[in-house]
Amino acid sequence: RDFYFVTMLRGTLLLAALHCASSLGTSDLTRATMSKPRATSGLLAKTKPEVFTSINDYMVKGGHRVANCEQFTHEQLTDVTSKILMYRDSSLASIYEKKSDKRNHIDLAHVREEKGSAAYNMTRDGLCAQALMAWAHHIPTEARGNLKATGVVLPLMPASGPIDTHDETYNSRISCTDCHYNGDLDADHVTATNDTGAPRWGGNNQTKAFSVLVNVTDRGPHWQMKYFYDDDQKASRWENLEGQKDSTCRGIVKDGKPCTVIYSSDGHMYIQSETICCHKKKQAGAVKSDWLQNGGGSYVGRSTVNGYQVDEWFKKGMYDNHYYALANDFRTPVRFMEHI
Repeated sequence: RDFYFVTMLRGTLLLAALHCASSLGTSDLTRATMSKPRATSGLLAKTKPEVFTSINDYMVKGGHRVANCEQFTHEQLTDVTSKILMYRDSSLASIYEKKSDKRNHIDLAHVREEKGSAAYNMTRDGLCAQALMAWAHHIPTEARGNLKATGVVLPLMPASGPIDTHDETYNSRISCTDCHYNGDLDADHVTATNDTGAPRWGGNNQTKAFSVLVNVTDRGPHWQMKYFYDDDQKASRWENLEGQKDSTCRGIVKDGKPCTVIYSSDGHMYIQSETICCHKKKQAGAVKSDWLQNGGGSYVGRSTVNGYQVDEWFKKGMYDNHYYALANDFRTPVRFMEHI
């Protein structure tokens, strides 16, 4: 069977009903862990003034609702950014906080200044940069469509480019000129880790719990599953969605109907469906979080899965087990494959 980890979810593992919020995609997590955009993204520039131009080109070509920064007032920019942050995902902010990343800081404070003055324009320009930073780095890609449907118009970066000033507030607000600036565009910045030690199940050694939407394939049939894991509880929950062909559910739940498999902290496995709650099937526990680290596993190498640079590990058990995770410090899972 093949498990492709396509979307990280927000939620908590529960043995009762689960209600999950909007989701983070692998691309969102990859972007959050990178210190600079990839050279191929079109968002790296050779000069700091060109940073503003490259961001504006990206926004215009992407078909987003935008207007020139100079058309906005301070109050309008504060309102736009506040609307963006209604879709904020705390998981992204947590990544930035752990890295002491500049993207973690959003500053909307401003004092009353004479409109049209140099001070007013500098504050406005900084607020435009803050709005776009919030949009690009604090809300999931999935949420951008929801935001766009509200009719919100995003500001472009100032047409005049960055101001050369020692004003700390302004320079902090346009920190994109540091992250999007690269004098040598030959390198592709992927912030790959050189550490090839085996990861924990679901992430790096700090990962204790995670939840993810998975594309499952099993010798032909394919379906989606919501997977929830908690190492402290020693429990996991597999929510096989409509169309599932999971062998564990076979003979208990009607073929193709949603079926939830719970590996409980009491050491037993339970089956739950729309008509069954709960069928105790057998003694079985959740996967151990250190199953790749506790011996017998080997590092295979670095490759690309679904467009992402990953590290692969192999361990022989009841099946041949292949595990693929992003080649960065967070070790976000991308694929798990088991076969006889």
